[in-house]
Amino acid sequence: MGGGTQELSGSRPRIGIVGFGLIGSYVYRQISTRPELGLDVAFVHNRSPEKVAHLPPELVLDDLGDFARRRPDLVVELAHASVTAAHGAAFLRHTDYMPLSLTALADAELERELLDTAEAAGTRLYVPHGAVVGLEAIGEGRDQWDEVTMVMRKSPTSIDFSEHPTLTGEGITGDTVIYDGPTRGICPLFPRNVNSHAALALGGIGFDRTRSVLIAVTGSHTSDIEITARGEAADLTIRRVSPMKGVSGMFTLISALGSVVRAKSPGAGLQIC
Repeated sequence: MGGGTQELSGSRPRIGIVGFGLIGSYVYRQISTRPELGLDVAFVHNRSPEKVAHLPPELVLDDLGDFARRRPDLVVELAHASVTAAHGAAFLRHTDYMPLSLTALADAELERELLDTAEAAGTRLYVPHGAVVGLEAIGEGRDQWDEVTMVMRKSPTSIDFSEHPTLTGEGITGDTVIYDGPTRGICPLFPRNVNSHAALALGGIGFDRTRSVLIAVTGSHTSDIEITARGEAADLTIRRVSPMKGVSGMFTLISALGSVVRAKSPGAGLQIC
């Protein structure tokens, strides 16, 4: 995925933040209050303007179509998968882009468009590891894995059923398997819950060969993720349990910030961070 490297507009990379919910506001606060991170905020955009009304006016970007005027070195999406569908290619024509809503890339045509755009522009499409511990090992062994599976367990109250055509989450008692199949299939059904599944697929053997299992566990207060990878050279099992905050595990906040800070490696195309 060759191409040139993106030149920074200044000595400190300027980060454009799209979305000011739990994760977006956390990333903003960390960048704004921790100069040791070496980052500056280029802009903050949120669909609901009232959520960013308290921020310095010079940082608020009302029209996302005007992002290039703020000269960001990296745009980070922390809002919804629809942002990538609407603006991802435009971002990549000008600068590097990191979507946290990785379920957007389960759309094969959109993924191809973004990769082709990054290749042509010499920009980078970053894949944050989405709190997937051990994703580097999965990526390093992608040529030898026969199967890769992610099993996620969380309370039905922490699962967003709004995109599912039939399930509502009501009446679930005990452990209930909500989905078991290829990762490409789960992404449009639970786009706010399964970005870690998408990260695993992108970093490993792809959306169609990766298996996703989502289990609703009544009374659970954690996000429990177990990854297994099987191949001739090795068998790998990784488990991560994190307290819940909304539809995300608390570790997701730390993970998102870490990915933004690491997003400085050279080379164009898709990169895991």
